[in-house]
Amino acid sequence: MGRYIIKLKDYYLEWSTIVDAPLTYGMALDEFKGYYKDEYGNDGLRDLPNRLARVEAKGTSAHDEESAESTIWLNRAGPKERPSTIVGIYHHYCLDEEWRDEWFIPREILNRDDDHGEHYAAAVAGWPEP
Repeated sequence: MGRYIIKLKDYYLEWSTIVDAPLTYGMALDEFKGYYKDEYGNDGLRDLPNRLARVEAKGTSAHDEESAESTIWLNRAGPKERPSTIVGIYHHYCLDEEWRDEWFIPREILNRDDDHGEHYAAAVAGWPEP
């Protein structure tokens, strides 16, 4: 599909697997439903309850993902497509805070050719925040 609904705490945003980043900033549910209707019309609204049920159950509308974290950990959500931690995505896209250096995946991890385990661990470190 290429576009998923992601829930980070109480914020909903649309995520693109094409650009590996959010297409929207985080919104309250009612605001997100209004955005969704404007973006996809009445046809899109027909499937929205099913998509939101998956979001409420596991944090993502993606059928083949287990969580919001597993959907967005491998991303290009930061400035100049720099990979961000989920904490950074939440603070920037949901709370509208300026980017901080500690919200990016360290370059030494990104430059390794081995499995993604260390990258995933860095991406989800500190999430969910209290």
